[in-house]
Amino acid sequence: MIQDNERLGNRLPPGLLRVGGLLGPLLSAGVPLGPLWLLETRGRKTGAPRTVPVVVLRSGGERWLVSVFGETGWVRNLRAAQSARLRRGRRAERIDVTEVRDERRTLAAMSLRRSFGFIPFVRDAFAAGPRDGAAAFEAEAARHPVFLISDAAEGMA
Repeated sequence: MIQDNERLGNRLPPGLLRVGGLLGPLLSAGVPLGPLWLLETRGRKTGAPRTVPVVVLRSGGERWLVSVFGETGWVRNLRAAQSARLRRGRRAERIDVTEVRDERRTLAAMSLRRSFGFIPFVRDAFAAGPRDGAAAFEAEAARHPVFLISDAAEGMA
């Protein structure tokens, strides 16, 4: 994971992998950690299962996945599959996603930054601040892929 991110110029903050390594087992055990869920995808090249903690953002009556660190492995896997599973403990949900590239991407990035900017790695990943308007977040949105979550279609395995 780190190698892919560094190759793409997306550097994860020091210590984030340790924190992520702690979050996974807690979320697997069903410990509620605010908006954090485990996102389970299939590797786009290997087909192997991949699991990563993500924030499920609720905004405007919708649910969103916003990549704080840009073009990460989970983003590329989700683009390829367009479906995944969200899991926390025994609770699991199949989802379909649609990547958005219009003004909704800007609004989702702005909402994520404003809601979770108190977390140092979220704050540091955005140049725009919580009081900045939509114009400041338009440039930010291009660096943070955004997916709209919908319930999975019938028949998904």
